[in-house]
Amino acid sequence: MNTEILRKIGLTEGEIRVYEALVSLGKSSTGAIMDKSGISSSKVYLILEKLIQKGLVSFVIENNVRKFQVANPKNILDYLSRQQNELEKIKTDSEIFIQELAKIIGKHEEESAQIYKGHAGLRAAFNNITDELGKGEEFLFFSPSEEELTDPKVILFFKNLHLKRIEKGIKAKGVADITLKELFQKELLKQKDYTVRFSALTLPSAVSIGKNRILLNSWGEEPIGFEIVSRRVAEKYREFFYSLWNRI
Repeated sequence: MNTEILRKIGLTEGEIRVYEALVSLGKSSTGAIMDKSGISSSKVYLILEKLIQKGLVSFVIENNVRKFQVANPKNILDYLSRQQNELEKIKTDSEIFIQELAKIIGKHEEESAQIYKGHAGLRAAFNNITDELGKGEEFLFFSPSEEELTDPKVILFFKNLHLKRIEKGIKAKGVADITLKELFQKELLKQKDYTVRFSALTLPSAVSIGKNRILLNSWGEEPIGFEIVSRRVAEKYREFFYSLWNRI
């Protein structure tokens, strides 16, 4: 029997082994279940109780002996429905919690700085920028170097980032080194609301500018990003960006 679906719905390895044993044995006492599944007596009772609570196993009492059996297989769908309802409730509760947490954090992050490492860390840092921008607002950037931007992982990273940007209706403007013009035209410039101007004079590192924060980052084998959360610093960088943008 293929038990992969049982893993996908969240059963533990012990629960799967006990369930599989019951499918094979039919109505059984705990002794037979232990022998078939290889689960110790100290654990098999707890596992059976969990499976009963999930509606996947039932029991009867015969001659004062409790015997267990697999419940109606359709109960798996009922279990999934209960799980889905619980996840929806958790999602709703989480959204309320996030809103409350954002209000608290907002009181303390007028000006701060963080360091992010690795692709997952930079993904979180870039999400901070896109999350604070709304429809019609601008994501500004000074492009990474040619060496960094020719890395397929980095290109894929930015393609995924701009999918989220497009979904939110955020516009993107960037300044890149003139040597990157062909690469941008081939890989990135086909995206919606995405404009890049090219210059022989650019910054020594990639910089992304949001509403209240900027991110200086470097890619390579160990990507790293330095995030500055400050409205006044972000405004200064925006002014600098446009002073160069308007001269190109």
